[in-house]
Amino acid sequence: MELTPKTPETEVGRQARQQYLTLARAVIGEEDLDYTTLYQRFADNDWAAIKLDDAVAFQGLKAGFTPKEVAVCLLQSPYIQHQIHHNRVPAAPMTQYAKGTVIKMLQQLKVTQSAQQSPSRQRSQRQSGMELE
Repeated sequence: MELTPKTPETEVGRQARQQYLTLARAVIGEEDLDYTTLYQRFADNDWAAIKLDDAVAFQGLKAGFTPKEVAVCLLQSPYIQHQIHHNRVPAAPMTQYAKGTVIKMLQQLKVTQSAQQSPSRQRSQRQSGMELE
């Protein structure tokens, strides 16, 4: 049985799916990837799909999208769509999963940003220490 994604019924859903696809293309490195291929590649592999969601959320936050925009975008992920439409998981826990993923990636982004800022802080402290000598 070939996996086929359900088409979003609303304009917001279509835009969120397009945004997810754009971010996933950047994460995966395949600019010509279409959503159906992405879905078929990830929908039935929970571990890989969750890792993709993590990377897409991180990429979206890093690109300046708000946490809410990223969470809405994640609702169109192959993992969530497969869980809701094929495994009949209710939307509420999947929405909670999207929000949790965004929170987790926000924390990861803060750690990454503070680690990148640390060396410059140390250099400036060392330089000011050298001025005192």
